[in-house]
Amino acid sequence: MKSSNNKPKVSVVVPIYGVEKYLNQCVDSILAQTLKEIEIILVDDGSKDRCPEIIDEYAKKDKRIVAIHQPNGGYGRAVNHGIEVATGEYIGIVEPDDWIDNDMYETLYNDAKTHNVDIVKAPYNEYFDTDNGIGKRWVAGPLLEIKPITNPFSIYDYPLPLTHHASIWTAIYKSSLIKKNNIKVLERNKGRYADQNWRYETLMMAKNIYWEKKSFYNYRLTNENASSYKKNNPDDIFDIYEELDVFLNKHPQQFEKIKEYLYIEIYRHMFWNLERVDNKFKNYCLKRIHNQFKKMNKNIIKKSCLFTSQEKKKFFAMASSSYLYHAKMKKLCESLFSIKNSGSKRYKIINLLGIKLKFKRNEYLLQCMIKDLSNQILRQEEKINLLRNDINNLIKG
Repeated sequence: MKSSNNKPKVSVVVPIYGVEKYLNQCVDSILAQTLKEIEIILVDDGSKDRCPEIIDEYAKKDKRIVAIHQPNGGYGRAVNHGIEVATGEYIGIVEPDDWIDNDMYETLYNDAKTHNVDIVKAPYNEYFDTDNGIGKRWVAGPLLEIKPITNPFSIYDYPLPLTHHASIWTAIYKSSLIKKNNIKVLERNKGRYADQNWRYETLMMAKNIYWEKKSFYNYRLTNENASSYKKNNPDDIFDIYEELDVFLNKHPQQFEKIKEYLYIEIYRHMFWNLERVDNKFKNYCLKRIHNQFKKMNKNIIKKSCLFTSQEKKKFFAMASSSYLYHAKMKKLCESLFSIKNSGSKRYKIINLLGIKLKFKRNEYLLQCMIKDLSNQILRQEEKINLLRNDINNLIKG
């Protein structure tokens, strides 16, 4: 069923890959919407399970459903493909392992029309499957902090939403906003963080945003195949911010107004990601974080009320021009000399120039040796630092 002007009120795009376990719950929740004038675009991203057949079956049963099949191109390509064919006045996105309450789109659409806004956004529920089949859900706590003084609002008057989870699927976006500004979900990586740029660009280009207090969207956190659990691609998050830099350079005046809020989001996002990647990528990521921090305005962070004192200290240490030097020195020292506990913690294992020596923890000689070697290493590092400063002074002079 379509509206009187033959145009759906909302086009709902669902990017689909390998989720046959959850797909029926997701699509059924969209079909159950009290807003009937919707278009449902199911984009199969080359799934190898039964997802292609499932969406074709749905398309046969309901004329509002558009089934699209494409070679595997990733989350971003699937969403963008869906938007390319969307005909609705507004656009919504639902991820295929999630589900929505039946009054979501009617409420958001009514908000959009009542307040004449580009975006309506809401909180979401965190949803956990349990062994007994009865899921648990509750509103994601940080989003309850969003309480704009005026509603609708501009992101430049109230930037706080920039510092929270992207959650691009809790919203509807005016189609003209998306198409006029050529806003796309990042296709450069295959899924993880691909929605971050969409979040920044839509909020920054919107003239006005309405915040709906009620939560309708149920974000499943127990799908072990979700892209957020992948640990083997350390470049994903840096791809996001490289693309964001391109966008921000095109809109320097708008960027200037919200730098502090973007900086705290970037800072925390970087370290959140560092905790998730495989250990073998940690040093690589630290170097890239250093390069990212070097580009950020230090004075803004120094004066910021959003950064804690500990976060500021960590930021300036990592943004320092000598950070990579100290990191290399630390790695070199550890390769020459290191002390670790044994598995049982009854012994100390000393690595000295590749030779491993094992001592009981309470041996006095060991304590003396450790103290003496540590002092020698510190003295050598101090000498190297002094030499480095002398060289720098000679260069400057």
